[in-house]
Amino acid sequence: MSVQDFREENAIGKAYDGRLVRRLLRYTRPYWAAIVVSALLIGFVTSADLAPPYLSAIAIDNYIGGLSAPMAAFSPQAAPQGAVLYDGRAYVRLTSLHQAYHGTLYNIDKAPNGTEYLVQGIVQGKTPTWSHGHWTLGGRTLSATPLSSAALGRFRQQDVHGLLMLGLIYALVVIVAFAANYLQTYILQWAGQMIVFDIRKQLFSHIEGMHLQYFDRNPIGRLVTRCTNDTEALNEVYTSVIVNIFKDLFLLVGAMVIMWEMNHFLALIGYAIIPLLIVATIIYTNYARDAYRTVRIYLARLNAFLSENFSGMRVVQAMRQELRQRRRFDEDNTGYLRAGIRELTIFAVFRPTMNFFYNLTAAALIWWGGGTVLEHIVAFGVLYAFIGYAQQFYQPINDMADKYQIMQSAMAASERIFQVLDTKAEVLDPVLPLPMPERVRGEIRFEHVFFAYDGENDVLKDVDFTVQPGQSVAFVGATGAGKSSIVNLIGRFYDVQRGRITVDGQDVTTLSQQELRRAIGVVQQDVFLFAGNVRDNIRLGDPISDEAVEEAARHVHAARFIERLPGQYDEPVQERGSTFSAGQRQLVAFARVLAHDPAILVLDEATASIDTETEALIQQALDRVSQGRTTLIVAHRLSTIRNCDQIFVMSHGRIVERGTHEELLRRHGLYWDLYRLQYREAEEPLGEVGTN
Repeated sequence: MSVQDFREENAIGKAYDGRLVRRLLRYTRPYWAAIVVSALLIGFVTSADLAPPYLSAIAIDNYIGGLSAPMAAFSPQAAPQGAVLYDGRAYVRLTSLHQAYHGTLYNIDKAPNGTEYLVQGIVQGKTPTWSHGHWTLGGRTLSATPLSSAALGRFRQQDVHGLLMLGLIYALVVIVAFAANYLQTYILQWAGQMIVFDIRKQLFSHIEGMHLQYFDRNPIGRLVTRCTNDTEALNEVYTSVIVNIFKDLFLLVGAMVIMWEMNHFLALIGYAIIPLLIVATIIYTNYARDAYRTVRIYLARLNAFLSENFSGMRVVQAMRQELRQRRRFDEDNTGYLRAGIRELTIFAVFRPTMNFFYNLTAAALIWWGGGTVLEHIVAFGVLYAFIGYAQQFYQPINDMADKYQIMQSAMAASERIFQVLDTKAEVLDPVLPLPMPERVRGEIRFEHVFFAYDGENDVLKDVDFTVQPGQSVAFVGATGAGKSSIVNLIGRFYDVQRGRITVDGQDVTTLSQQELRRAIGVVQQDVFLFAGNVRDNIRLGDPISDEAVEEAARHVHAARFIERLPGQYDEPVQERGSTFSAGQRQLVAFARVLAHDPAILVLDEATASIDTETEALIQQALDRVSQGRTTLIVAHRLSTIRNCDQIFVMSHGRIVERGTHEELLRRHGLYWDLYRLQYREAEEPLGEVGTN
């Protein structure tokens, strides 16, 4: 594969392409309810994530430090609910009052000797000091009453109760958030997997329906990557980006709103760093994009090299190229290593940079916020909450930067997937296909057919012939003469540019491809066996009984070697049937054809690469399989076609001779030349025919 192919394979577009995203969103329609539920659950989970700093602030200011909070005093008869009775008065903290209060304020302070005092006459926002055994504030002495342990316990009771209730609320939030997070994750992952399942199914069905020329132009490894790696890259979009991006936005906006509502001044300190975050994120994404592109290019080169090297290992070892291949591998592997380290370096710089900005913000909050706490302008719990919200403020930014790379990969993958889906098949079924006869007779007619694989350079030129039902015909000629193109056109793997092909008088373009190919059995030179067992490779998924499978194998002599296998018909078959010889694979292919009982049999170089003994068995199998069927044979070995009813000799895409074996030999034409080249030592039959 060329360098250009690597770059084309791994071309990276924009991290966000609205056209592609809109198209990806169409696949979410069947699962919109699950996605909406997941989004709602994310809203709840986000709210739960925002709750801990706020609850901590309440716990610190209202309960942990509650004794020092200002209190109002009422008569027991006029006291609000929840007041603490002590020494003939009812005390209520200002934070618990729902009405304005202009009377004397009290609070509880601890003296240096450890005694707690109920101090009268304090000023809100001012802290009394202990001096010479008295509490003073602004130069005046305040009235103070020492509190016993029992009295202090009364005032503390509301704090204990409040902390207990707050703890229960906190625990409830955590438990419910855990359940919601589990449901959200499960529902979202399920929806994402189902969407990718649908895309992969559509992609596979589309590729299966493509014409053979498409597979000639596209490497199989690339198509496999489309159905596996690229679809999996989309899974990240649906499960990590499309919905979770809202979580990050909710968390970011929610933290900003709560910070602003709690204290404008501290919120502005937290917001001040936003421009630096934006600049840092833009710089990171630009560098990350280039680094990611380089990594993907080197990864593609490495994968291509490994695939080629392992596939050609026999040649590598036979030609002693191990050292050279290791050096080439080291070059690509080193390039991939350097690209990966560069990508990690960029990421390693970005994360600490974000942490630095967070710590800088936390330091600013502690410096300026701490001063406001000392001056009683801001409660300590509020400052504590701000530091917690500052951390939550940065987390979504980090997450969104991480999702940039996911989006970048997904956009490239989706573009490649849609490129495949947008490629239209050149061989299509008609809108209303004509029905195939229940029993196909097998008459085949080519009417002045012209065909070119590329649409320009004809490989078949004005080909015209008729094969009667039950006849056996052969196509011979030099390599590239167009023999295999003819048999490919009969099964409509390609469409002709001019002319017409009919089966039993019906134009093949008016028939369903499935129905047409059901009537045709093909045996090729390189037989493809699927992973599974022998029986399934003969049956190929059709409802054929075990008895019919075994009978077909016996008829073509495949049973001779199958029944010697340890598992016989249940013997495992490795990928491509690598544990079987070429002849054994051919016999299985003949059994496969006989079991499916087609009306038309096509043999494309079926005996070109087997030994003479196996050829004799296959010739017997061919005689049995071809009985009562129209048989078309593409052959280089002329010995296999002597008994054919008609032989077509091809040259440069044209039929230049036709007739039986004996007729063609008598003409001393191209067929005679081919025969003489193959059997120059067989003087007697050649000379006998040549003298007539």
